[in-house]
Amino acid sequence: MKRHIWIVSAAMIILSLLCLPGCGRKAPDNAAGGGTFSVVSSFYPMHILALNLTQGIDGVTETSMSAPDIGCIHDHTFTVSDLKKIEGASVYIENGLGLEEFNDKLKNAYPHMPVIEAAKDIEDVELEPHVWTNIDYYIMEVRRVSLELQSLDPAHGDAYAANERAYIEKLWKLKSDYGSTIAASCGKKVLVLDETLPNLCEFLKMDVTEIETDHEQESFSADDLKKTIEKMRLEGIGTIIIAKGANRAIADSIADETGAVIYELDPCMNGSKDDDGDAYIRAMSGNLEIVATMK
Repeated sequence: MKRHIWIVSAAMIILSLLCLPGCGRKAPDNAAGGGTFSVVSSFYPMHILALNLTQGIDGVTETSMSAPDIGCIHDHTFTVSDLKKIEGASVYIENGLGLEEFNDKLKNAYPHMPVIEAAKDIEDVELEPHVWTNIDYYIMEVRRVSLELQSLDPAHGDAYAANERAYIEKLWKLKSDYGSTIAASCGKKVLVLDETLPNLCEFLKMDVTEIETDHEQESFSADDLKKTIEKMRLEGIGTIIIAKGANRAIADSIADETGAVIYELDPCMNGSKDDDGDAYIRAMSGNLEIVATMK
């Protein structure tokens, strides 16, 4: 995929903790003692992934540290409830690649708690950390988490492996069902106005002009707007992609000047506490249905 990146704002919210209870306390080895093996995931995408790997396994529980509607985890501020979940965890699952930027504090507080980095096998250093929006990378994350769960909790190893195979089969079917849409997207010129979506566009092999705007597009200046409009006219870019539910103001301004069409795609980052294991597949299916309508 050909990618042009214009960095408008790289501001990140710095998270801090005043205190962490139970510092240095070892995570319980519950599975070995015949008790519950407690899996805690960092936020919604990791929760759905872990839910698929742990579902139906007696003696294994899974919960998300954070609420399903918080959005990107780097904007998250800890609560007492979050810390209580982590303190009792047998293992903690993070996306990694620097997305959960507060996790060094967790690891220092609970140095013996196993931490699984789902994106460990994704080595392209130029990638943004929102890698789960690329279905191929997401499959790599599923495999990595499954492998480490099998190692940490061998009593349930066969069950994790079976769940992994079943989930990956669904993900491969998703790719197959939308194979013609994926193929037709190759080389399509698009402007992306959200940092969560370039990896999805990479999966689709689109020709992306990316403008990093920290989700809310708050630092987009008049000069940035002018340059973007000029670039779109010069290169014939007629498609603007934003995240579902994001601020449309900048996208609308650009579309008014260029005649480009705006499409909202779901970064699979928010959901409901009642969502089941197929939530990611439903969200990605919805995205690919929208991609199929792009001119």
